Amino acid sequence: MKQNHYDIIMAGGGAASRILLYFLRLQPGFDQLQILVLEAENHIAEKTWCFWTQQQQHPFEHLIRKQWNELEFKAGDYTTYESINPYRYCCIHGADFDRYFNVAFFPVYPNLTLLQQKILSTEHTNHLWTVVTEQQQFTCNRLVSNAALNQPATPMLQHFHGWFIEYNHDVFDENRALLMDFALPGNDQFCFFYLLPFSNTKALVECTYYSAKAYDPAIYQQQIQQYLLKRFGNHFSIYHKEQGAIPLQLHKDASDATPALINIGQSAGMIKPSTGYAFQRMVEDSRLLAASLHKEQPLRRKRHRRFRFYDGLLLSIIQEEPGRAISIFQQLFSKSSMKSILTFLDENSTIAEEAKIFSKLPWWPFLKHIKLLG
Repeated sequence: MKQNHYDIIMAGGGAASRILLYFLRLQPGFDQLQILVLEAENHIAEKTWCFWTQQQQHPFEHLIRKQWNELEFKAGDYTTYESINPYRYCCIHGADFDRYFNVAFFPVYPNLTLLQQKILSTEHTNHLWTVVTEQQQFTCNRLVSNAALNQPATPMLQHFHGWFIEYNHDVFDENRALLMDFALPGNDQFCFFYLLPFSNTKALVECTYYSAKAYDPAIYQQQIQQYLLKRFGNHFSIYHKEQGAIPLQLHKDASDATPALINIGQSAGMIKPSTGYAFQRMVEDSRLLAASLHKEQPLRRKRHRRFRFYDGLLLSIIQEEPGRAISIFQQLFSKSSMKSILTFLDENSTIAEEAKIFSKLPWWPFLKHIKLLG
């Protein structure tokens, strides 16, 4: 086998690796680092990245396809919407994200090598990592892992199917995104619709479930079809589709990694367990990590352990009592402002702010599941 040495090898491509490289290239001495990115395949992602931010100029501002200043929530006959200022809810298309890195990023930096090779094994000996692929063997001083974690036997998944649609007349308010619509009758499943209007005629509409396994595509498609017919009529065409499944599980803190091994992305707990949001968390983590990568113990995005507890509690209720969870979400959005909810989900709220939110929710389901978690 041919052996090649690099300062850093990134095991696994994907958004987390690319975001870290984006910030690394801003650091002094970046062009002196030889970096190898290994991924099984490179393809244009058929998905969207959504996040909310208070930044006027986001690091990936040039890739934001659309932003919204109002969010809406619906559950049965209840509807609420309001401004989220100073936040804005943003959407980046996966195709735009990948195309930027493949065309306008990797070719610009000769110290970056991107290879499509499946990793067979990694081993750390004598202060060096050895990474073996189907074609070659490599060594490096530091291994950055974006590999997926081993899943538990019955993980909770957020799985979804989405249609990019266009109507032949104005039906949407392009300034307002629909965050959740619990439109399906019954309380036996935690399922909602999500709608991002790109114009008054075009939108992404998704059907999202929380459960232990994904379903046949026909189930989501039937639900989306019925939802659109009921709300907006049938004069639409589908010009693109997306689907996915996001593991929702509790992780250890990212700083638990050894100095020679740095976990990023999913393996570092950057997917928020209760919501599936990850992009902005990866941006915040990568900014800190890139600026301190030269240190023996780099800085990472940290979260207070109470937020891990909150996530576990909510996942437990969704899994065991989905109908109760829907009721809790309705009360949450009816009694707290959108801004306070987003701050809480960002894990930037204070204990006093969290107590104010919780005081407006029914206490018995939480007490019951605290006992179950214990």
